[in-house]
Amino acid sequence: MAPGVTCSSAAAAATLPSRETLSKALSECRDGSATQHLSLEKLFFNAVKDLACLMRIATYGRRQPQAGIAKTKMGNLDMLHARITVAAKIAFGGLVVTTLFAPLPAAQAAGSNLVRDGVLNVCTGGDFPPMQYYENPGDENLVGFEVDVVDAIAKRWGGTSRYVVGDFKGLLSSLGAERCDLVASGIMVTKERLKAYDAVPYFVSNVVMVTAASDSETKSPLDLSGKVLSIEAGTTYEKTAADLNLELAKAGKPPAEIQTYPSASAVIEQILVGRAAATITQDTTAAFRLKQMPGRLQIPYNYGDGETYGIYLRKGGDNRAALVEAIEALQASGEMKTLLQKWNLPETATDVKHATN
Repeated sequence: MAPGVTCSSAAAAATLPSRETLSKALSECRDGSATQHLSLEKLFFNAVKDLACLMRIATYGRRQPQAGIAKTKMGNLDMLHARITVAAKIAFGGLVVTTLFAPLPAAQAAGSNLVRDGVLNVCTGGDFPPMQYYENPGDENLVGFEVDVVDAIAKRWGGTSRYVVGDFKGLLSSLGAERCDLVASGIMVTKERLKAYDAVPYFVSNVVMVTAASDSETKSPLDLSGKVLSIEAGTTYEKTAADLNLELAKAGKPPAEIQTYPSASAVIEQILVGRAAATITQDTTAAFRLKQMPGRLQIPYNYGDGETYGIYLRKGGDNRAALVEAIEALQASGEMKTLLQKWNLPETATDVKHATN
């Protein structure tokens, strides 16, 4: 017997009315035809009185199977569970918690602090193909590799994803303000960002320079002297552009004119209409744009140093460990590889260490 449980399991089981009796009572109570000879008040009282005792015994039996409670003194807990469920329907006005005795799936339990009411809220820019974007104007649902990854994580945690779309520059502040619980937006893992937030690195990509296909003069960043360089605001490319101007200044050359825009699409548009000579972005995005607009863009320069995308979350608790576990599970099952193939991304792009120190 569980410590502190003084009621007899056999007596408790006998006191609790049968499932058939309770079902009949519930039916009669709903249609208002409860008869005089059936004492619903007594039925309810007995159900509530014994429910607490049965829950304590059953919970102990689940946690301490070696005690043999589930197989001996208690009999079949599943049968009792069915009867308690019906009793609870009557005693609590139809409110039934069906997981009183059912163990939660491990993945859902691990991510329970991030999934709220079955929903995982995720902040994203929604304009960074092939990671996350709207396939057609007016679409309501995002698509992309990162969307698929986050959806798979949410599913493992027993929930579904809800995306909070906003300007890239404000995504982390939205996370801090608890407008969402994750940020997944092709966002680089940097020491500066890690001062305020946790992150799990999971994807590596190279930085490249993109120009118009007709531009035969701009072959390297140094060729941008005196030209317009369009950059997405709030990204690490702003620092790359600033470093370029420092290098140009040391060489005694005019700086590049840096113009920032709120989205990756707006940046590319400046090149297409001739307002900018180039932009700096990831090879994943560049490859997608080249495929989307054949013959209009090119990649004349690859910086070569791989940079890592991460999924960000607030500091504290076990949520980071749960996120790492979910990502590793996707890797081990082969699901991550399938998603990489779906979006024509390198199969080794997610072979990333998850530590940030």
